[in-house]
Amino acid sequence: MSLPIPKPRFEAPSYQTSQTQSRRKRVARAIVAVDLVILLAPPVHWLFAKGGNTSSLWYFLAANALVTLSLFALWLTARTDGDEKE
Repeated sequence: MSLPIPKPRFEAPSYQTSQTQSRRKRVARAIVAVDLVILLAPPVHWLFAKGGNTSSLWYFLAANALVTLSLFALWLTARTDGDEKE
């Protein structure tokens, strides 16, 4: 008579899950802070406006593209957090 084979456990230990979640929260906060500085800091806009209309337009387009990409990054982070809880 033999013992049954134990089922493998693929769950991460709770301390790793909490560390991962806190790290993701810090990354999300950093992304939001960088986005706010890029979009809402008037001195940055003024710096690029001194170069002329072309550089100001490129700054506007690049800043908005960066914020759009960061929204996708935040969405992926939130989606990954939800997957860990299940």
